[in-house]
Amino acid sequence: MNRFLLSLLLSLLALTTVATENNNANVTFEITLADSEGKMVNDAVFIFEPLFEIAVTTDSEPPTAIMNQIKKQFVPHVLVAKTGTSIRFPNADNIFHHVYSFSPTKQFELKLYKEFTAEPLKFDKPGIVDIGCNIHDWMLGYIVVTDSPFFAKTENEGSISLSLPKGDYNVRFWHPLVKSDSLFETKTLSVNESSAVEWQLSTALPADDEFDFGFGDY
Repeated sequence: MNRFLLSLLLSLLALTTVATENNNANVTFEITLADSEGKMVNDAVFIFEPLFEIAVTTDSEPPTAIMNQIKKQFVPHVLVAKTGTSIRFPNADNIFHHVYSFSPTKQFELKLYKEFTAEPLKFDKPGIVDIGCNIHDWMLGYIVVTDSPFFAKTENEGSISLSLPKGDYNVRFWHPLVKSDSLFETKTLSVNESSAVEWQLSTALPADDEFDFGFGDY
């Protein structure tokens, strides 16, 4: 093969590689969520399950996540984690907590402890995990464990932004105060370009009262 043909083939290969990379480039998908009264909704979980093959990584397990206990509340109130994630439950309060869950996805009990003494727990099964404190009954938290790497949770302004490969997805929605996944007429969504959507629940959500019942420091 002469140098001209070799140079031409290398150029075509480079162009093909660039085209393939551009075709597979991620796009940005933004969601703003409100309830039926127009109030922005935080702690809403969106999981995008790809209906196409994605590259399987052989990286080490996901980084450790944290579900803290601050002022007798779980912080964050809702935590989303990839299956296989280890989660720490530090206690930032100067009082004892007794964290537990009876959920089928993950049953555990971290008996009376304070400060940063509890060992992390691995969550290796997808699903919803309700957690509570055996001392402070009003303390409620939720861990959403998903097999998909594409997920996000709305914050105070009711918005999220995800970086997604182009393609078709099943979209799953969950919120602790919404009884059913009734947000979508269809759960299948095609993502082919960067876009922003505004979605609205069919129900109004109660205001967050911080669950602070003032039972004292115990």
